[in-house]
Amino acid sequence: MRKASREIISPIEGASFHMTHFKAPVLCHEDYWHFHPEFEIVYVPHGKGKRFIGYKVSRYTGGDLVLLGPNILHNTFNFGFESPASSYEEYVIQFKRDQLETMTKQFPEFTGIAKLLDRAETGIAIGGKAKHRIGSLIKKMNKLPPFPRLMQLFSVLREMSVTADAQDLKARESLPLSTIHSSRIQQVYQIIQTRYQDEVSTRQIAGDLAMTESSFCRFFKQATGKTLKQALMEVRIQKACLLLTGSDLSIASVASHAGFNNISLFNRAFKTLTKSTPQQYRRSMQVNLVVN
Repeated sequence: MRKASREIISPIEGASFHMTHFKAPVLCHEDYWHFHPEFEIVYVPHGKGKRFIGYKVSRYTGGDLVLLGPNILHNTFNFGFESPASSYEEYVIQFKRDQLETMTKQFPEFTGIAKLLDRAETGIAIGGKAKHRIGSLIKKMNKLPPFPRLMQLFSVLREMSVTADAQDLKARESLPLSTIHSSRIQQVYQIIQTRYQDEVSTRQIAGDLAMTESSFCRFFKQATGKTLKQALMEVRIQKACLLLTGSDLSIASVASHAGFNNISLFNRAFKTLTKSTPQQYRRSMQVNLVVN
């Protein structure tokens, strides 16, 4: 499994959010684990496949529609696509939290959307008839100029907020990665995501951030509610979960790839965070993939 990268998202000039439309053969089956501080809507109009979101793997058929919260680790949707690669297509919308929060503070009509975004912190999949009804609104967005496109985004979020066909993907059920509220915390998590296989110390990261070690420890605890050691352990276990689900590596190899040089420590940490052993987790993921 490749290391996760922070994706940099830049809307086009004159637009407040980013939207793209991909069709095969562009990006087909690319293995790209990434995260970003923006919310993300992904609509796959047809086909079946697997989603790799957080440490969860779930299935979809007849196309897919998901809303992901900020900084949820996920792979590209084309990577898990199981229908003919030549038929792959996706629409992606990415927008910032503060933009919508400004609207919800000013206009009570956005209250339902605010609740939707809270739910999306762990990922939401839209199923049933709503999936393609909302998807049709997304498809129309792609050809609109910036202002009508923004109005259409509000309509998409509104429809998502009222549908009964929304399911929580629970991408952070046992391994919550705190929402990143500042550029410094974002930088810390980016360091963890790229160095999780190595020994990462508070002194090293404090130096990267031009802070004293004591100041960094106090800052990180106040901002995230956890120590650097806890955050690093969560990311390592998250990586292990992804390897257990997406590879046939032995448990010892998974532990090593996830940054553990002691199998006993790995087993204890894994059970503490996931409430199951690595073997139990792998078996449960193989037989209990969720179909939406």
